[in-house]
Amino acid sequence: MRALVTGGSRGIGAATVRRLARAGADVAVHAFRHPDEAETVAAEARSLGRESWVVRGDLASDEGVRVVADGVRAKWDRLDVLVHNAGAYDRAMFPAITDAALLATFRLNVFGPFALTRDLLPMMRRSAAGRIVFVSSVLAYTGSSNGAHYASAKAALLGLSKSLAKELAPGITVNVVAPGSIDTAILAGDTPARRKERERTIPAGRIGMPEEVAEAIAFLSSPAASYVTGTTVHVNGGSRSD
Repeated sequence: MRALVTGGSRGIGAATVRRLARAGADVAVHAFRHPDEAETVAAEARSLGRESWVVRGDLASDEGVRVVADGVRAKWDRLDVLVHNAGAYDRAMFPAITDAALLATFRLNVFGPFALTRDLLPMMRRSAAGRIVFVSSVLAYTGSSNGAHYASAKAALLGLSKSLAKELAPGITVNVVAPGSIDTAILAGDTPARRKERERTIPAGRIGMPEEVAEAIAFLSSPAASYVTGTTVHVNGGSRSD
């Protein structure tokens, strides 16, 4: 199995690279701002006996998407798993969100995955069982009081995934994982009081771990999920189920 994980340098992306490598996948690790961390993750995958290497590019730009797609095509003739994890959440209240900020958020979180999927689709059609997984967010369902642009972009992935699930069947499955509060850099700014309040609102009583999201992604990427497409797996400790 050959997989590309975008935003694979840390957090959910890095956990996914490790999990897929343990499952026997060769993994291309995409990075942009954190290439050194991505190299470390790729080295961990290689230590498991898998082929793993870093492909770098800014998925918020047309040129960056081309660079990443060309990098994957230069190494492999087939791609089995495409995990769209790269994204950024720049918090801002609605009146302060400029047109430029809105466009930048959509370019990274929506346009990039859209274009990269389109560019790599011929490679995925060569797979005996292609898998595409989009990492959205619980905010696509609940909204955000300080990130309307981010919540909107993550909601757009739901429509994209459902459309692709219909169009690319039966050869390729397309699904979404929607994490809730996960212990990644996104929550790094929480004060102890804010973290405690966040945990209080989660039925499971705690913040989730990147590895728990990676497990859901690994399932959707596996042969066991051959009859699962066009759906969303919620990984949020009970915060939201639909």
